[in-house]
Amino acid sequence: MEMNTPVLYPMQLSPVCRSTIWGGNRMRDCFGFQTKLENIAEAWMLSARDDNPGFILGGEYMGERIDKLLGQYPGMLAWGNENPVCPLLIKFIDAKDKLSIQVHPDDAYAQAAGCRDPRGKTEMWVVLEASMGAELIYGTNHEFTEEELRAAIAGGTLESQLQFVPVKAGDVFYIPAGLIHAIGGGILLAEIQQNCDTTYRVYDYNRRQADGSLRQLHVEDAVKCAKHFTDSEIKALQYEKGDTDALADSAYFHVEMQCVREEKAFSVGDDSFVSLLVTGGEGTLVHDGVEYMLTAGTSWFLPAGMGTYTVRGTSGAVRMILSRI
Repeated sequence: MEMNTPVLYPMQLSPVCRSTIWGGNRMRDCFGFQTKLENIAEAWMLSARDDNPGFILGGEYMGERIDKLLGQYPGMLAWGNENPVCPLLIKFIDAKDKLSIQVHPDDAYAQAAGCRDPRGKTEMWVVLEASMGAELIYGTNHEFTEEELRAAIAGGTLESQLQFVPVKAGDVFYIPAGLIHAIGGGILLAEIQQNCDTTYRVYDYNRRQADGSLRQLHVEDAVKCAKHFTDSEIKALQYEKGDTDALADSAYFHVEMQCVREEKAFSVGDDSFVSLLVTGGEGTLVHDGVEYMLTAGTSWFLPAGMGTYTVRGTSGAVRMILSRI
């Protein structure tokens, strides 16, 4: 239970940068991220996790870990809430090379399998930049049984059974748990997902890591989790709560894109926090008489019940992804 009243204000969060064999360096150029890592494959922009926590960069709680703050004030996620675990994890991903072909568990499988994160991983992508000819893997092209999928993986024919989709900036992809998928090379995107870090690799092109070893695969778990989805089935899950004007209005998150030039008012209600992720341009956010600078690549946690705030573009428009539960 909360012992006292928290201060509710827009909290800028530090990015948690991670490097992998497929990562690029667009985030250094686009967002000015500074790190000693060889590349920035992922930047976890809202990460209230004890394994890779973000820190608050200003105001009353400057220097505190966001996961620790939510442990003290779980009502910042939603008024009356007593669960300190943030339900969302939000990232930038820069794929210089293609990612492994993978799948994620749903809530029931994650719990039954005893995963570290006791929830599944439904996610969505908003493509920010894409090189000429960039594509990604988005599901399978036919129904399949576990035996058929296992045989395709073992026989090296899996790729012939997958849907390859060309992508461009602005494209949105909703990825329910169980959908086989992979980001292709040359793509920078924002990812909004359930707060889960469980990934089952199906195939990784026999790539070797720095120490020469092959990356671990998780074929049996993947086969048990994987499902075929039709476009209509995905759309029904993406807009399960009914707001088709949003990028997604699902059981797990509501996501919308805002491009603001002139002043526009927004509000953070009692029922959910809001993640504000700036994807381009510059602007100002004003709350309770205090002005905050919005620049590309910044992430802000707006606690539940914070109330109204206004945004205005600076020398053009500011582009933002707003996410909430």
